[in-house]
Amino acid sequence: MTILIRQTCLIVIGLLLTSLTLVACKTMPQSKKSPIIEPTKTAKGNTVPYTILQDRPDRLMVSLPNRMILVAQELHAAPVVSAQVWVNTGSVYEQEHVGAGLSHFLEHLLAGGSTSNRTETESNALLGRMGAKTNAATGLSTVHYYIDATSDNTTQVVDLLSDWMQNSQITQTEYERERQVIQREFEHGMGSPDRIFWKLTQQARYTNHPARHPTIGYLDEFLKITRDEIYDFYKRMYVPNNMVFAVSGDIDRHVVINQLAELWKDVPASDLPANLSFPIEKKLTSPRTVEGTAAIKRPRLRLAWPGTRLAGEHDYALDLLGIILGQGESSRLVQTVRDQQQLVTNISAFNLSFAWGEGFFGAGAEIADPSDPDAVAKVKAAILKQVDTVLADGITDEELARAKRKTIARVAYDGQSAHALADSVASNICGMADPDYDKHYAHAIESITKDDIHQAAKAILDHNRLITVLLKPEEGDKPAADVLVRNDADTDTTLPTESIDLDNAGRLDEIKRKLATDKQDIAPITVEPIKVITLDNGLRVLFQKSNLVPAVSIQMYSLGGLLADEPGEQGIANAIDTMLMRGTTTRDANQIARQLEDLGASIGSSCGNNTSYIRGICLSQDLPTVLDLFADVALNPTFPESEWAKLKPRLLAAIDRQEDSWQGQLQLNFRKTYFGENHPWASTTVGKKDAIENLTVEQMRQRFAQRLGAKDTVLAIFGDVDVDKVTKLVNEHFGKMPAVAAKPFELPQNTQPKPGVYVYESKQPLAAVQIGLGPGVTRDDPDFPRIAVLSRLISDFPSGWLEAQLRGKGPGLAYAVWAYQVTGMMPGYLAVGFNTQATTAQEALNRTNEILKQAKEQSIDESEVLRARASVITNEIMGKESNSDRAAEAALNLLYGVGLDDSEKFMASVKAMDATALQAVAQKYLKNPVVVVVSNEKQDLTFE
Repeated sequence: MTILIRQTCLIVIGLLLTSLTLVACKTMPQSKKSPIIEPTKTAKGNTVPYTILQDRPDRLMVSLPNRMILVAQELHAAPVVSAQVWVNTGSVYEQEHVGAGLSHFLEHLLAGGSTSNRTETESNALLGRMGAKTNAATGLSTVHYYIDATSDNTTQVVDLLSDWMQNSQITQTEYERERQVIQREFEHGMGSPDRIFWKLTQQARYTNHPARHPTIGYLDEFLKITRDEIYDFYKRMYVPNNMVFAVSGDIDRHVVINQLAELWKDVPASDLPANLSFPIEKKLTSPRTVEGTAAIKRPRLRLAWPGTRLAGEHDYALDLLGIILGQGESSRLVQTVRDQQQLVTNISAFNLSFAWGEGFFGAGAEIADPSDPDAVAKVKAAILKQVDTVLADGITDEELARAKRKTIARVAYDGQSAHALADSVASNICGMADPDYDKHYAHAIESITKDDIHQAAKAILDHNRLITVLLKPEEGDKPAADVLVRNDADTDTTLPTESIDLDNAGRLDEIKRKLATDKQDIAPITVEPIKVITLDNGLRVLFQKSNLVPAVSIQMYSLGGLLADEPGEQGIANAIDTMLMRGTTTRDANQIARQLEDLGASIGSSCGNNTSYIRGICLSQDLPTVLDLFADVALNPTFPESEWAKLKPRLLAAIDRQEDSWQGQLQLNFRKTYFGENHPWASTTVGKKDAIENLTVEQMRQRFAQRLGAKDTVLAIFGDVDVDKVTKLVNEHFGKMPAVAAKPFELPQNTQPKPGVYVYESKQPLAAVQIGLGPGVTRDDPDFPRIAVLSRLISDFPSGWLEAQLRGKGPGLAYAVWAYQVTGMMPGYLAVGFNTQATTAQEALNRTNEILKQAKEQSIDESEVLRARASVITNEIMGKESNSDRAAEAALNLLYGVGLDDSEKFMASVKAMDATALQAVAQKYLKNPVVVVVSNEKQDLTFE
């Protein structure tokens, strides 16, 4: 999900629609006068005029005569490319169709659909040959499309994405199929409390503005959209003067721009709707409350105040206030409402602002005690008390400095992948006519004062303008909140309006003005080979120097994780790992939090299926301080009783929260069914309530002391580091770590799955299915890469067999489909799954079964093998872009015993796969199906 809003909004962003993207796109003043055009030679030798807006060593940005903006951004960290098109036509710009979800429907049809040059099948085949990753997302103000691939496919990627934008046919067959698929997406959303909560918030914040409507639309209105209406909207809005095309990665910027200019030179600009306008919301003068229900165990509360526009008066001050109030362990709401009063299991504050209109400032929380009838009122009062304190007394110098440093550090950490960089550049141009808005934003934040924040709070946080949104647990058989029905009861059609002009002409004027004074020196990126040292105690330490960003990733992995828990005691390892941050022999929890947040750094500790881990990131200059703190957390935790009393309720709530979504219910039921009661993996890592409720700090101290051992641990430090200096620091901090654990990790006894179909009842309005096949393999098994190819043969959007059968073949039965392998120190399984309706679950199972039989029994076309191989190789290469990605992969490869050269061996094995070998793998592992279904209807299902 990509958002042109800052860190202060990220908590809310996590609650936005999973497949729909919210972006802020600024409405620029338009000048129809074309900019000065200069001819340039293309690779084909033709003269294509364009205007150079920016030409620096890593970026070339130009505009065409049709006012389309093109950006080619070089990033030579890995041989990958990301091509993206951003169109300023999200759901708020649907005009006569607003509320019908037309923009989202069109996005489904354009991405990979038939064009005048290619059929849908041909597009999918080309994507498959490239091993490309593609998707699209619709938000309130923009729609964007992307194709990610290895950089040797840059020419094809750019050509294909351009073809989709220019030449879509929107056939009746594809229209009818995607209409069915989106109906499954509606059902998917009705089973998601996060989506319901966000839609309630939209309705509470906006009563007249089109932002009050869900991006996906209302089901009854969606069903009325015709194919011709969609095609008309496509021709009206998908014009070059309403687009930004950005390409980033291991590319030659001049070659890419020349190709784009050639592809788009004959596409004319078109007049965008001249009468587009938004109503200006009335100023809220009295409190407003909106309530709904969902299948959750604990109520969720959100308090919000109408805010400001992106980069408008008070916006940046409110961003910092959001950090101070509710982002991070040292923030006021976390310290008071969560930890001291223990009224909530989680809480955050945010500032959400848009360029198309005013957003909102707010705080959100999950209630800790759902049995207390006054709990919501208590939480609301506690939050407002902290707000009142800010209104009365303002903030401290320390809080301001901390919030600024966190903001500056976040910007420094961003942009480590080709996809993230293209995403950032394009969305920043759409929203702020500034490709480097994030950096300029961080600079502007530095000038904000305490008084600025105090004045912003006084201007915005008026309790007479308070919006309260409450999502309550369902009562009995009462259905979840119906937020998919239009409610225009409070709409006022007499309000004044503001005109909207989407044309890129205004953006171009802004870009030129801003770039005229913006000079940047860009250093070439270097990534050195990995260096390995082993300390005297056996601790293996990996270093890799990279100047990709001025930051360092620190990661430490130890064998164990969930596998270290006894059956029935799952969750203890996760509790121990989470408690590492809650106090050491030299620092208490608050000191740890403040020291990290003062530097804009972060450290987190948790566990996975096979390992316990600690991960950190910091600015390069702060590495000595953060490494000292990292080592303290890793080696000297004290497990304070007072901190366990605070953390335990939150862990119990996390266990309950798994039941709030169909995905959580499916995984819980699948694990216990597939592995049985006597395997640690029968539970998720957060574990079982009994184990957490009965766990004591003495038990945690004992188990931590028993498991601490250097020889089962790997430390990786990747980034902008001086390797020699850091090696000395590592010896100082970790040299005294015990060589061998007092109780060395041992693998538990394996269990055998029992094939069959197991149906579990659910209140979620759908059926979700996961099939476990195998048994699978361990991470070091030679068949690991071969099963990876098999999984991509079965499912790989949009070209996988499962996608073709359940989404591509009418009627469209599923919205989400997947196939992946679970592995580690013990054999896992190959998972195949989908969500559908209860009434179509048997048909979807039948189609899935035919796919598995096809893989085992029928000849596999060599082109399908090439597609699956290419997909796996692309995934492998794209997994090495960031410092954190490379550090994690290298550390785990050593820990699993496959070596630092595993990636080369893995890709060699993948490239060696042919149809015969792939079918042999299918016959070996596509067996013993354990079929787990969660459904809102009782069913007798079969899978033979």
